[in-house]
Amino acid sequence: MSGRQAVELTLPIQAEFLPVATACVEQTAQAYGMGRVETMHLMLAVEEVLSFLAARLSGGHHLLKLHCRNGRYYMEVVCRFPSNVLPVGAFNITSTVSADDEQSLAEMGLLLAARTADHLAVSAKNDDMEIRFVKNRQYPALPTIPASVAMQGSLRIAEPAPELIKQFAARVAGKYERQAPAYFQSPGKVADMVASGDYGVSLVTDGKNNIMAGIFWRNGKQMAEAAGPYVFCAEADAAVQAVEGCLQKLARTSVLCLVVQQPTPDMPAGYFEPLAQDGSVLYRQLAEDNGTLVYAHPIFADYLTDGYRNLFLPRDIRRVENQGEKQSLHSAFAVRMDRPAGRVVMESIWAGEDALAVVGQHIQALRQEGFREICFHLDTGVPEQALLSPALSVNGFKPAWIVPWGGEGDILVLAHREEESC
Repeated sequence: MSGRQAVELTLPIQAEFLPVATACVEQTAQAYGMGRVETMHLMLAVEEVLSFLAARLSGGHHLLKLHCRNGRYYMEVVCRFPSNVLPVGAFNITSTVSADDEQSLAEMGLLLAARTADHLAVSAKNDDMEIRFVKNRQYPALPTIPASVAMQGSLRIAEPAPELIKQFAARVAGKYERQAPAYFQSPGKVADMVASGDYGVSLVTDGKNNIMAGIFWRNGKQMAEAAGPYVFCAEADAAVQAVEGCLQKLARTSVLCLVVQQPTPDMPAGYFEPLAQDGSVLYRQLAEDNGTLVYAHPIFADYLTDGYRNLFLPRDIRRVENQGEKQSLHSAFAVRMDRPAGRVVMESIWAGEDALAVVGQHIQALRQEGFREICFHLDTGVPEQALLSPALSVNGFKPAWIVPWGGEGDILVLAHREEESC
């Protein structure tokens, strides 16, 4: 969605301005239609960040830039400040608070702020540091709807009106249940996701506007990532029409490729090639790929070289390794959990010297919670992430497949092998 609503505020990093910062977040969230609970979580996040900074930055001349953006189905709050004093390690799911440790007590507020966010990102550029908190809107519970209906009339590609999108989401949740992404449990959310422009959908209906098939995807800068196709009739052509409609829409964009994670058995043959050996990830190139830089540690460089050769993708691989330069002391990792499927994806928030130990702590905690599949998404477009390779390798992660343009650059997907971990 172009021209998204945004509110910006610049204020001194001083405790006296805490009410100003929290009031800005509260009133902006209300204007965006966020619920009370989501609003309180965002207010808490900003309050804890500003409180922490105010206690450590003296002089009163430092400024905090607050940016609140309306994503329609979520709200994003960005805090930007001119220092690297934020202890990123507090954002790990393995972080704990001890009454005997003054430092951990001081960081308790940041830990709480991280726990309340649905998505968290930390970045640094020059002398500025930035932390992003994202909170999803809450939507009503799923209405009851039959998973399938008898087809009436011929199949056709339909314009994705909100009511059709909601019908599609409800049918997906009814038929595919836990095999489908969790957002399908909230049809209104799916409609807002499409309206935001972040996502797209191709719908196939019968003559009575009953949804017969569909495929849903997230629009990225260079890559689209799809879920489906989902089919609700016995007509073999339904899935074909849904996929064809998706490809036609993406052909009018700047997207270079389409990736399908966990495709359904209804995926028609001949449209994609596998990225993962087991066929759980499919790929189709949509436009000419003129290449990009890939930052790779020698540990994974040979795998990447062979992978790009097999995919016929032009890439300039730059080998990256620590040559004695000073790194940040602490690491932080984001974790996306799919508890029903027993799957989890780890991503880097911040790379630091303690990565070996912190990665190991995450693996131990996730295994204890019963997760069978643990993957790490290593962004080859970020040189700092390449430095994590030794820590990931020692902890039992091995290359599994490459997702072109899945992040700032390509994503190297690493799968954890429990028997090889340290």
